[in-house]
Amino acid sequence: MKKKKHNNINIISGKWKGKKIKVINNKILKPTMCFIRENLFNWLMKNNLYKLKCLDCYAGTGILSFEALSRNALLATLIENNKKIFQQLKQNVYLLKIKNIFLIYNNTLNFLAQKSNIQYDLVFVDPPFCKKNILLQKTCILLEKNNWLTNNAKIFIEYKKKSNKFFLPKNWIKYKKKTFGIVTYLLYQKKIYA
Repeated sequence: MKKKKHNNINIISGKWKGKKIKVINNKILKPTMCFIRENLFNWLMKNNLYKLKCLDCYAGTGILSFEALSRNALLATLIENNKKIFQQLKQNVYLLKIKNIFLIYNNTLNFLAQKSNIQYDLVFVDPPFCKKNILLQKTCILLEKNNWLTNNAKIFIEYKKKSNKFFLPKNWIKYKKKTFGIVTYLLYQKKIYA
Protein backbone atom coordinates (compact mmCIF):
# COMPACT_ATOMS: atom_id res chain seq x y z
CA MET A 1 0.00 0.00 0.00
CA LYS A 2 1.33 3.42 -1.01
CA LYS A 3 2.04 5.92 1.76
CA LYS A 4 0.08 9.18 1.55
CA LYS A 5 2.30 12.11 0.54
CA HIS A 6 0.03 14.71 2.15
CA ASN A 7 -2.22 15.27 5.12
CA ASN A 8 -4.64 18.14 5.66
CA ILE A 9 -5.06 20.63 8.50
CA ASN A 10 -8.20 22.72 8.99
CA ILE A 11 -8.13 26.44 9.68
CA ILE A 12 -10.32 26.71 12.76
CA SER A 13 -11.76 30.22 12.63
CA GLY A 14 -12.14 33.47 10.71
CA LYS A 15 -12.81 34.10 7.04
CA TRP A 16 -11.16 30.80 6.00
CA LYS A 17 -12.80 28.71 8.72
CA GLY A 18 -12.95 25.06 7.65
CA LYS A 19 -10.56 25.53 4.71
CA LYS A 20 -7.92 22.84 4.51
CA ILE A 21 -4.24 23.32 3.87
CA LYS A 22 -2.06 20.50 2.59
CA VAL A 23 0.82 19.31 4.72
CA ILE A 24 3.55 17.05 3.38
CA ASN A 25 4.41 13.95 5.40
CA ASN A 26 7.73 14.90 6.89
CA LYS A 27 9.31 13.81 10.19
CA ILE A 28 10.59 17.37 10.78
CA LEU A 29 7.13 18.93 10.77
CA LYS A 30 5.17 19.21 13.99
CA PRO A 31 2.12 21.35 13.17
CA THR A 32 0.73 23.21 16.18
CA MET A 33 -2.19 21.11 17.40
CA CYS A 34 -5.74 22.36 16.94
CA PHE A 35 -6.35 22.57 20.70
CA ILE A 36 -3.22 24.71 21.21
CA ARG A 37 -4.10 26.98 18.28
CA GLU A 38 -7.58 27.50 19.69
CA ASN A 39 -6.15 28.37 23.10
CA LEU A 40 -3.57 30.75 21.65
CA PHE A 41 -6.07 32.67 19.52
CA ASN A 42 -8.55 32.85 22.41
CA TRP A 43 -5.79 34.53 24.43
CA LEU A 44 -5.00 36.87 21.56
CA MET A 45 -8.54 37.81 20.54
CA LYS A 46 -8.96 39.76 23.75
CA ASN A 47 -6.66 42.29 22.08
CA ASN A 48 -8.01 41.87 18.51
CA LEU A 49 -5.73 40.81 15.64
CA TYR A 50 -6.93 43.52 13.25
CA LYS A 51 -3.98 45.31 11.63
CA LEU A 52 -1.33 43.23 13.42
CA LYS A 53 1.89 42.37 11.57
CA CYS A 54 2.95 38.75 12.17
CA LEU A 55 6.31 37.03 11.91
CA ASP A 56 6.45 33.22 11.77
CA CYS A 57 10.06 32.31 12.60
CA TYR A 58 9.84 28.57 11.84
CA ALA A 59 6.86 28.49 9.51
CA GLY A 60 6.61 24.78 8.72
CA THR A 61 2.99 24.31 7.66
CA GLY A 62 2.31 28.02 8.12
CA ILE A 63 -0.85 27.19 10.06
CA LEU A 64 -0.28 29.80 12.78
CA SER A 65 0.08 32.56 10.19
CA PHE A 66 -2.91 31.31 8.19
CA GLU A 67 -4.99 31.36 11.39
CA ALA A 68 -3.85 34.94 12.15
CA LEU A 69 -4.57 36.17 8.61
CA SER A 70 -7.94 34.43 8.66
CA ARG A 71 -8.73 36.57 11.71
CA ASN A 72 -7.79 39.83 9.92
CA ALA A 73 -4.11 40.27 10.77
CA LEU A 74 -2.64 42.89 8.43
CA LEU A 75 0.22 40.76 7.05
CA ALA A 76 2.45 37.81 7.80
CA THR A 77 6.09 37.05 7.03
CA LEU A 78 6.98 33.35 7.12
CA ILE A 79 10.55 32.01 7.30
CA GLU A 80 11.27 28.41 6.25
CA ASN A 81 14.53 26.75 5.18
CA ASN A 82 13.36 23.27 4.11
CA LYS A 83 12.89 23.28 0.32
CA LYS A 84 10.02 20.76 0.15
CA ILE A 85 8.14 22.37 3.02
CA PHE A 86 8.70 25.82 1.46
CA GLN A 87 7.26 24.63 -1.89
CA GLN A 88 4.17 23.29 -0.09
CA LEU A 89 3.78 26.63 1.71
CA LYS A 90 3.83 28.41 -1.65
CA GLN A 91 1.13 26.07 -2.98
CA ASN A 92 -1.11 26.68 0.04
CA VAL A 93 -0.70 30.45 -0.28
CA TYR A 94 -1.67 30.16 -3.95
CA LEU A 95 -4.72 27.97 -3.20
CA LEU A 96 -5.98 30.35 -0.50
CA LYS A 97 -5.25 33.35 -2.80
CA ILE A 98 -3.43 35.22 -0.02
CA LYS A 99 -1.92 38.55 -1.03
CA ASN A 100 -0.68 39.89 2.32
CA ILE A 101 1.87 37.16 3.00
CA PHE A 102 5.62 37.13 2.42
CA LEU A 103 7.52 33.85 2.21
CA ILE A 104 11.23 33.89 3.02
CA TYR A 105 13.37 30.90 2.05
CA ASN A 106 16.21 31.27 4.54
CA ASN A 107 17.76 30.08 7.77
CA THR A 108 15.89 31.86 10.58
CA LEU A 109 18.95 32.80 12.61
CA ASN A 110 20.69 34.23 9.53
CA PHE A 111 17.60 36.21 8.63
CA LEU A 112 17.08 37.60 12.15
CA ALA A 113 20.78 38.46 12.50
CA GLN A 114 20.21 41.53 10.32
CA LYS A 115 18.67 44.72 11.65
CA SER A 116 14.99 44.89 10.80
CA ASN A 117 13.36 47.74 8.90
CA ILE A 118 9.92 46.43 9.84
CA GLN A 119 8.67 45.63 13.33
CA TYR A 120 6.15 42.93 14.17
CA ASP A 121 3.27 42.91 16.65
CA LEU A 122 2.87 39.14 16.89
CA VAL A 123 5.69 36.61 16.57
CA PHE A 124 5.52 32.80 16.50
CA VAL A 125 8.62 30.96 17.74
CA ASP A 126 8.23 27.17 17.57
CA PRO A 127 11.50 25.71 16.27
CA PRO A 128 12.12 21.97 15.87
CA PHE A 129 12.09 20.39 19.32
CA CYS A 130 15.52 20.16 20.92
CA LYS A 131 16.31 19.16 24.50
CA LYS A 132 18.69 22.10 24.91
CA ASN A 133 16.35 24.72 23.32
CA ILE A 134 19.34 26.40 21.64
CA LEU A 135 17.43 27.56 18.55
CA LEU A 136 14.62 28.88 20.69
CA GLN A 137 16.91 30.93 22.91
CA LYS A 138 19.03 32.31 20.04
CA THR A 139 15.91 33.28 18.08
CA CYS A 140 14.44 35.21 21.01
CA ILE A 141 17.71 37.04 21.64
CA LEU A 142 17.95 38.12 17.98
CA LEU A 143 14.31 39.26 17.90
CA GLU A 144 15.00 41.63 20.77
CA LYS A 145 18.54 42.66 19.84
CA ASN A 146 17.84 43.53 16.19
CA ASN A 147 14.66 45.51 16.61
CA TRP A 148 12.14 43.01 15.16
CA LEU A 149 9.44 43.72 17.76
CA THR A 150 7.06 46.61 18.29
CA ASN A 151 6.55 47.94 21.80
CA ASN A 152 4.06 45.59 23.49
CA ALA A 153 4.60 42.88 20.85
CA LYS A 154 3.22 39.44 21.72
CA ILE A 155 5.52 36.41 21.34
CA PHE A 156 4.18 32.85 21.20
CA ILE A 157 6.67 30.13 22.17
CA GLU A 158 6.26 26.38 21.89
CA TYR A 159 8.75 23.76 23.11
CA LYS A 160 9.06 20.21 24.40
CA LYS A 161 7.96 19.95 28.03
CA LYS A 162 10.93 17.87 29.18
CA SER A 163 13.76 20.07 27.95
CA ASN A 164 16.36 22.44 29.36
CA LYS A 165 15.61 25.87 30.75
CA PHE A 166 16.24 28.79 28.44
CA PHE A 167 16.69 32.50 29.02
CA LEU A 168 14.57 35.21 27.43
CA PRO A 169 14.99 38.99 27.32
CA LYS A 170 14.24 40.51 30.74
CA ASN A 171 11.60 42.86 29.33
CA TRP A 172 9.42 39.96 28.07
CA ILE A 173 6.60 39.39 30.54
CA LYS A 174 4.89 36.01 30.70
CA TYR A 175 1.20 36.48 29.90
CA LYS A 176 -0.08 32.87 29.66
CA LYS A 177 1.36 29.37 29.98
CA LYS A 178 -0.06 25.87 29.44
CA THR A 179 1.11 22.33 28.86
CA PHE A 180 -0.69 19.85 26.63
CA GLY A 181 0.81 16.37 26.25
CA ILE A 182 4.53 16.76 25.59
CA VAL A 183 4.20 20.42 24.55
CA THR A 184 4.54 23.54 26.70
CA TYR A 185 3.36 26.76 25.12
CA LEU A 186 3.49 30.33 26.35
CA LEU A 187 2.52 33.81 25.33
CA TYR A 188 4.84 36.67 26.28
CA GLN A 189 4.48 40.39 25.89
CA LYS A 190 7.35 42.77 25.35
CA LYS A 191 7.35 45.64 27.82
CA ILE A 192 9.31 48.85 27.51
CA TYR A 193 10.40 50.26 30.84
CA ALA A 194 10.57 54.03 31.20
